[in-house]
Amino acid sequence: MKTIGVIFCGLSALSAAQSHQSPITRSHTAEKFESPYLSMTIVPGWTVTPSADQRVRVTHGKYVLSINPIFTHASPLMCGRFSELAGGMPSVDAVMANVDQPAVGFECSQSSSKPTIINREISLGNFYTDRSKSENGCTFPASGQPVWFGSVFCGESSESEYAITLGYDADNVNELPTKDSAELRNVFTNVIEMLKTLDLKPPILISRMSPDSARVGTTVTVYGYGFNVPGFNTALVFSDFPNNPMPPPVIAADGKSVTFQIPNSINTVSCESGRVLLGGFCLPIPADHVNINDCPQRSDGSSNFCGIPLVPGTYKISVWAEGLVGSNAVSLIVLPTPTPVAITLLYPNSFVKPGDTITVHGVGFTLTGNIAKIGSSVVDDIQSPDCKTITFQAPIPSGDSFDNGNRVYQASVSNSNGESNSISIDYR
Repeated sequence: MKTIGVIFCGLSALSAAQSHQSPITRSHTAEKFESPYLSMTIVPGWTVTPSADQRVRVTHGKYVLSINPIFTHASPLMCGRFSELAGGMPSVDAVMANVDQPAVGFECSQSSSKPTIINREISLGNFYTDRSKSENGCTFPASGQPVWFGSVFCGESSESEYAITLGYDADNVNELPTKDSAELRNVFTNVIEMLKTLDLKPPILISRMSPDSARVGTTVTVYGYGFNVPGFNTALVFSDFPNNPMPPPVIAADGKSVTFQIPNSINTVSCESGRVLLGGFCLPIPADHVNINDCPQRSDGSSNFCGIPLVPGTYKISVWAEGLVGSNAVSLIVLPTPTPVAITLLYPNSFVKPGDTITVHGVGFTLTGNIAKIGSSVVDDIQSPDCKTITFQAPIPSGDSFDNGNRVYQASVSNSNGESNSISIDYR
């Protein structure tokens, strides 16, 4: 979920119909445009139109500069497929009308050998028609002169992927700008000037958290901005176990706070013989490793799914929009929760069905009279000959699910000594 290395980016051209605000026209002097997601100086002669979401469209005649500071795409190619980058741009469709999709743009073009470097993160690549590729189904101007039909900007910001495209709004290849024309050179100069002033703001930012230290099960509120990114589902993520099931957080209407509950447990899996799960990977067992709550394999040697308590310590948390755009990370201190009865390991805790044998390891169990509770279902009078282990048949679960939309329940053990901590258990 973290952004690493080179960012793959793609981009979609925007139509004027997407805008729900009035355009801001620049005439004689450059003016600064600012939104919650970016700021940029608009040069004279260009008009900026913010949309209802995070995207911005800047136009000059038929030239369209589109900026999307939060971008998602489905292509493994650098900068995405060209059809994704300029989807809906008439000039691209005109040149590549007969090209089998998906295409990457180079079927009909040649790119500048030396891209124009705008700043450390953004470079300009130009696309021109190339007659040598006439057999590829591309459409070229009658004059035979190379014409420009699209430029791509890609890069990486600290908190998100983003995408920028410069396109031309014309559906006739004979109307496209001629390569190296004064008009085109002037447009490129303007675009470079504007993009050098572009400042992409972190789309999601955590400013503080309250409380910043608490026990498991405590409700915590994170404050900042951008938690309600348009079109994205937001999740609270622990860096050490990003895929651990958690109920959806509660997001304030203004997007400035998000509330969640510190989980009682985390999920783990068994590893092959001689290995143990460390940092999310099955690694060779270290010489100093103490096997207290390692997840055991099933009797047939297949993988097992286990639940273990969330141990006290300092954890990094962040807010993510569908695992694609993340905030900065802040520290949450989980305090100890002493209980006379405690679960240290429960398995299986995933893909469980009624009647499956559930094994629980822990402390404080009694020889008889242990009670297991899953949701609001109860299994009475369970024996524990060693006072460290109990087994019972998984009941039909009842009560409210821990995670709405899924069959995830809290499992605990109680006896005359008291009640234990809880471990999440997921029914198939």
